[in-house]
Amino acid sequence: MKQLLKEFVFDMIRQLFGWSKPRGGEIIATPYTLQKMREYGLDIATLEDVFRHGVGNKHKIVQRYSNVIVGIYYKTVKRKPFQSQPRYVITTCWKRKR
Repeated sequence: MKQLLKEFVFDMIRQLFGWSKPRGGEIIATPYTLQKMREYGLDIATLEDVFRHGVGNKHKIVQRYSNVIVGIYYKTVKRKPFQSQPRYVITTCWKRKR
């Protein structure tokens, strides 16, 4: 009961201040994404940060840093019955000056 109440209060605070939980799941990069990462000088840790903490809509996520904006497009892979985490494929990424 205490744990349920604690989670409820934390969710309420998160909603009031606009904080969000990081997205969960496994991230897979396509060969095209790896090519774009090399072109823009990005690494997989940056794309994972964008995916987990960025703001976006259905299949596009953008993260604003101090001097650049990094974005990704992704799609969901259907889960198999024995998989515990959802899987996401990053189809492309980009980086622009702010």
